[in-house]
Amino acid sequence: MGKKKSPKRLWKDLFDHKEWQRPPFVPLVYSYASRIGKMSIQEMFSNSTHFAKALMSAQELFGYDAVLSHCDPYVELELLGRSFDWVPKDIKEMVLSSGRKSGITERSITAAEVPPVSLIFDAAAEMREVIGQDTPVIGVVNSPVTLLRTILMDRFSLTEADFPEMKSFLNDIQGIVLDLVKAYCNLRVDAIWLIEEDWEGVTPSEIERIGPIYQTFWNVLEYFDVRSIMAFHRYDIAELEKYFTIGPDAVFFAGAQAFDIALESLSVLMDRYEMCVGVACPFPDSADRSARLDSILSQVMDAGSGFFLSTPWEVAPGTPIESLSAMVERITEP
Repeated sequence: MGKKKSPKRLWKDLFDHKEWQRPPFVPLVYSYASRIGKMSIQEMFSNSTHFAKALMSAQELFGYDAVLSHCDPYVELELLGRSFDWVPKDIKEMVLSSGRKSGITERSITAAEVPPVSLIFDAAAEMREVIGQDTPVIGVVNSPVTLLRTILMDRFSLTEADFPEMKSFLNDIQGIVLDLVKAYCNLRVDAIWLIEEDWEGVTPSEIERIGPIYQTFWNVLEYFDVRSIMAFHRYDIAELEKYFTIGPDAVFFAGAQAFDIALESLSVLMDRYEMCVGVACPFPDSADRSARLDSILSQVMDAGSGFFLSTPWEVAPGTPIESLSAMVERITEP
C-alpha cells in the first residue's frame, strides 16, 4: 500500500481528486472534546487555550484527519443581535430558551455550549500554529441561510414574493459571515465549513435566487486558496443534485438519511460538477449499523477518490470512547 500519508496529504489528495489509500475521516467533534480533555464544558470554554487543547487532544487520541473549529449552530447570533435592528437583541437567549432541537446536534443546546466568537478564533489560531503543519484545521461558520432561518423561524421564505425582504436580511448577514470567513482565511485554515442546517423544500429556483450570495464566498475563498464545504443536515434526499449547483468545492450530507444515499449516483454528480462529497456514517455499535458502515466504506473505496466521511451529527457528549475509536479504526485501517 506504500507509506502512510499524513492527514494534510490526504486532505490535499481529496481535493485534487487523486487516487487514495483511504478516504479522510472528519468527525463532528465539539462539546465531546471536553470529555477527552477531562474538563467541564464551562472549563473548556473558559479560555481559548483550554478549548484548543481539548480539540487537539481528541484528534491526537483518536487519530482522525482534521479538526473543526466548532459545531455550534448559534455562535453568530449574539453578534447579529448587536449589529442589526431587525434582529432581536436577545436572539441567542430566545433561541436557546425555546428548547429547539438542533439539526447539527440532534439535541437541544445549552447556553454553556455557546462560547464567544472571539474564543473560537483564538483557539483556531492556536491549533493552526501547533498542529496545522500536519493536520488540517477547518474554520466553521453558520451560513446566511442557516442564520436567517434560525432568526425568523416560520417567517423564513425564499419564494419570489418574499425574496426582496429576505434578500435584504441575507445581505446583512452575509457581511458579518464574510468578515468571519476572511478572519479564518487570515489564520491560514485549510477550509471553510458552512453549516447548512435545514434545506428541505428549498427549490431549484430559490437556490438560483440566493446563488450570488454564495458566489461571493467562493470568490473570496478562491482568492485565499481555501477550500469550501457546504454541510447539509436536513435535505431532500431525492433531489441531491440541486445542492451541487451552488458551487462549493465539496458538499457533505449529514444525518441518518445519508446512510441510504446511493453512492454510485453521488459519484456521477461528483464527476459532473467536479466536486468532492462527504457522507455521514453510522457508529458500528450494533450488527446492523456495523454492516451499514462496511457497505458505505466499501463503496467509497471502490470509487477511489473524491469522498470523505464523517459522523451523522456532532458527537454527543455521552458517546462511549470505544464507539468513536471503533469507527476511526474501521475507516482509517480499511
